[in-house]
Amino acid sequence: MAVNVDIVYKTVLLILNQQQRGYITPDEFNKVATQVQLTIFEAYASNLNQQYRKPQNDTEYANHIKNLEEKLQFFLRSGAANYVGPHFTLPTVSTVPTVVETFVGNPPIDGINTIFNVTLWTTAQSNGAQVVVLLDGLVQAAGVDYTWNAAANQLTMTVAPPLLSNVVVQLFPSDFYRLGTVLYKDFKIAQYVQRNELAQLLLSPLTQPTEDFPLYNYENDLLYLHPPNIQADVTITYLKKPSDVVWNYTIGAQGQFLYNATSSTNFELDVSEQNEIILRVLAYSGVIIQDPNIIQVASQAVATEETNEKS
Repeated sequence: MAVNVDIVYKTVLLILNQQQRGYITPDEFNKVATQVQLTIFEAYASNLNQQYRKPQNDTEYANHIKNLEEKLQFFLRSGAANYVGPHFTLPTVSTVPTVVETFVGNPPIDGINTIFNVTLWTTAQSNGAQVVVLLDGLVQAAGVDYTWNAAANQLTMTVAPPLLSNVVVQLFPSDFYRLGTVLYKDFKIAQYVQRNELAQLLLSPLTQPTEDFPLYNYENDLLYLHPPNIQADVTITYLKKPSDVVWNYTIGAQGQFLYNATSSTNFELDVSEQNEIILRVLAYSGVIIQDPNIIQVASQAVATEETNEKS
């Protein structure tokens, strides 16, 4: 279960307003919340490494290693690497659309209009992402049937969709974060080697890589498999990058911000992280509103919680 972005934002505002400390805007909150999520996520690997060096218990709910692995399982992915010679490219694009926006009816589809402005996700979310466009259920070809402007989140159809057609725009984010295991034919694990190690291994017939014992280099986000006749059936496991947190809104009659759940993106962290998320957001909020007391109290609370989790 993910942490609800609306609950976190309103809790932070409640705490700030309770003490009449100040206010952070939705845009400020989104930037801070995304950074907080990345900070907590990035700490999982080092915390897990630390716990592996400690004696563990076999209790059902208090095993630190198991609890950390459960938090990481939301980000575990696998996918096929594509051979483009002489290397493989990583499956960097998610297989599931994060946001879907549908245009239907009249307006904006009136048989004349060719331009559609996407509003359900930000231009920052479009960066590095893949967009899929469907017209009445049929996938359209990029550069032929439409063009996509990621800087403006604007779709331009080559030919105006017929009246009452249905245009669907799907966002598939770039989600690769950290490489895990490289597999050949699903069960043969390729061993990672550096360039100098590979050169030494190739010197002897006894240590050269084979299809049963493959090797790989990982450079510039590209995989180089050895022996070079491996050109298919390569799968990798990896950690996906957490999606940017977005508390989106509409403007109410009084000019107030009204939470829009449809176009918002929740934290992808486990619900058990809600307390730490709020404390860390409060610490950043203290920087924004220039209140050292909030920074100190929130930072001390975070430090205490981390100490308890790691001990």
